[in-house]
Amino acid sequence: MDLLTSTLYTTNGRRIEFDSSKKVFNLGCGSQRYKNVVGIDIVKSKGADIIHDLNTFPWPIADNTADVILAFHFLEHVDDLPRIMEEIHRISKPGARIIIEVPYFRSVLAYQDPTHRRFFTTRTMDYFCSQTGLGFYGYANADFKLLDFWLGWPARSKNPLKQMMKDFFKKHRDAYDAHLSRMYGVDIIVFELEVKK
Repeated sequence: MDLLTSTLYTTNGRRIEFDSSKKVFNLGCGSQRYKNVVGIDIVKSKGADIIHDLNTFPWPIADNTADVILAFHFLEHVDDLPRIMEEIHRISKPGARIIIEVPYFRSVLAYQDPTHRRFFTTRTMDYFCSQTGLGFYGYANADFKLLDFWLGWPARSKNPLKQMMKDFFKKHRDAYDAHLSRMYGVDIIVFELEVKK
């Protein structure tokens, strides 16, 4: 399985490149502007093609439209995460990829912005994915497949020791969330999901 995240994240930053055959949306885009990506934000900016409050439903996007949805530092701002996940599911085609980047709950980035409403651990997205065992709670009428997640920047580290530590923490994610993240913290967590319909 090819992960979209591996092409979007490099050691030098994000590389957002899509051809025009894909319908890609950037939720809560702010001033981020990418070629062949439709930006959506409540604030009129150079990145926003659609001006809409994403806490208001339904979004002005037809069902089964998106091939890819980007959510870079957006989900921590929303009023109702389960409802947002349902709306992401509604506008996505079957098999669409969802890339989510949010502050990790132990990071100062999670707390410094007064508009942040929620925090994320390695298990947060499990509640929206039936294959993880936590989707049975039924918080949202939507199902995704968790393809992978990354603690910190997803690109492989050029430092082999640092990469070994990242791999270890990922393999032992419950221990990382509970204890190890206090000693070796990260600022972000990134998830790649696939829409199941």
